[in-house]
Amino acid sequence: MRSLHWIRRYSYGVGHVMNDLCAAMWFSYLLVFYHGVLGISNFSAGLIMLIGQVADAMFTPFIGVAADSTKSEYGPRKTWHLLGTFCVLISFSFIFRECIDCENASAWAISLYYCCFVVVFQFGWASVQISHLSLIPQLTHDSLEQVSLNGLRYAFTIMSTIAVYISMWLLLEFDKSKDGELNAADSPIFMEMGYSVLAVGAIFVLIFHLGVKEKSPADAMRDEPAFKSKSSWRKWFKRLPFYQNALIYMSSRLMVNISQIYAPLYILHSLHLHKRNIAIFPLVVYVSGFITTLLMRKINERIGTRVTYLLGLVTFLGACVWFHFQKPRYECVDLPVDTTIPPTTHNISILEPCLATQKIEYHSSLAVESVFGAGVLLGMGGSTALVTSLSMTSHLIGKETDSGAFVYGAMSFMDKLSNGIAVQVIQTLHPCGHVVCCLACESYYRQILVYVPGSAACFAFLVLVWMVIRERADNAMASGAELQNDTEPIDIHFQRGNNYGTVTAPSPDKSINSVERRPLLDE
Repeated sequence: MRSLHWIRRYSYGVGHVMNDLCAAMWFSYLLVFYHGVLGISNFSAGLIMLIGQVADAMFTPFIGVAADSTKSEYGPRKTWHLLGTFCVLISFSFIFRECIDCENASAWAISLYYCCFVVVFQFGWASVQISHLSLIPQLTHDSLEQVSLNGLRYAFTIMSTIAVYISMWLLLEFDKSKDGELNAADSPIFMEMGYSVLAVGAIFVLIFHLGVKEKSPADAMRDEPAFKSKSSWRKWFKRLPFYQNALIYMSSRLMVNISQIYAPLYILHSLHLHKRNIAIFPLVVYVSGFITTLLMRKINERIGTRVTYLLGLVTFLGACVWFHFQKPRYECVDLPVDTTIPPTTHNISILEPCLATQKIEYHSSLAVESVFGAGVLLGMGGSTALVTSLSMTSHLIGKETDSGAFVYGAMSFMDKLSNGIAVQVIQTLHPCGHVVCCLACESYYRQILVYVPGSAACFAFLVLVWMVIRERADNAMASGAELQNDTEPIDIHFQRGNNYGTVTAPSPDKSINSVERRPLLDE
């Protein structure tokens, strides 16, 4: 099968860059900005994210169906991509800036203000995501080419995210306040980042629309006559692999997104590192993930998609174990208060409740900075699992591209809904309430980063085992039925006046199809 031209391939790869830039800000810094900078409560900050994720989850299946049924000479998926881009442009800049004229507004009014922009943003984001993903099965039916496109798409996702983290690192590093803690004075940094990602993203959207040509509905019908009769998207609800792939994709997204959301909070409040590390640590994660995606196609060719996915799960779980045993910058220890607390640029007020019976013990820089090794494992495992799960979905769709957007929409529905619920539950159970952080949140963020993504990885492993066992059982049944058909005698009765009589099938080593059926009586 002819491979795609490199211009078309790379133009497709950059078509999701604006979404990726916005997603890096959304997942890594939304809770940090709303709670740590604006002072919104843990519950309200989580609620804003929940509403956004639920809105995204509700939009995606409908967008998928609409994209499959849209008639447009420009291309139905590219039309939805353009509409989604417009919605992102008009809404995202308001999400990462202080509420306009809200000095005397109540907490609920401020939350409602942000929720309005979040809903519009999520509609646009979902439109771009589903339309972009559903182009893959239409551009090519070759499974390795689909893996390559998914890998390229994710490579640009990683490069976009890396760009966000490098920019944030530089802004925080050269912050004039020289304060190691986040506060309201850092609000302009987040606002500048919001404007920057939209400006850069718009350039790549233009490249995508100029470089990728989508078949019009008429061209698709002419080029693929075997699929001219449009099948219903409802057929997928009758197929078990559809649900298995949805669970695999949902688990992979939970692994990546929850770790991306809570890693900055873990860095700040569990390890007590400088605020610039909320950019450096994710940067390490995504650089390692980017390198991994470059090798993804060769790995899949050598060991297969499912073994590759299993390898990603094991690597990711290694990072979770590392987080559990990671030493913080300083901690309270059960010793008499017999030492002087050394000066530090970090805020130690959260440790004051333990100072009456304990003292602060400082760990070496090497012991603390070893957490970046866990970041490498996190990036390798997360990117492997995510790219491979997307490839499984492309393989599931195969040549049934007429309902491909619906499949991706359904997968995304599971992803967004599960992420939103998980974040809201975590924020509701937060032990510190309206306080940015207290003594209990140190261990809380550690437990979240270990057990929530780790549990998702274990669940994905169980679904993978279920998928393999079910397929082997189905293949065994199909082989048994075929063997039975090849060896079972055929008994055809005849009456005396007819020309045909009983014919018996040959021995098992001879196919039924090779039996010569002839008249028993001469005419």
